Amino acid sequence: MEIDYIGTELRHHAPFTVAGTATGIVIMAGFMLGHVPTRVSEMLFWTFHPLHVLLSALVTAAMYRRHGGRRVWPTLLVGYVGSVGIATLSDSMIPYVGECLLGLPNRGMHFGF
Repeated sequence: MEIDYIGTELRHHAPFTVAGTATGIVIMAGFMLGHVPTRVSEMLFWTFHPLHVLLSALVTAAMYRRHGGRRVWPTLLVGYVGSVGIATLSDSMIPYVGECLLGLPNRGMHFGF
């Protein structure tokens, strides 16, 4: 029963994931084609990435509370681990494994704290 529920949730979430990915690709292509200066890209990254992490933690904690979590400390822990923990996996470890599998030069694991 739990596996079916998880599958249903993932199917409902997939369109948002695809839309977010496509939007990111379009924005990056626009930056490349528009020759946006590096300093502008860096400023936008350092502005929006922390906001993204904060919103991710907030939504993760809210979902935990919605589905039964009522105590403050476990809610904060779930929000933190659900955001920072998953981001570390997706932004650091998975790309490193991909670099290793593809035999790319200069591979290395990046931890953005």
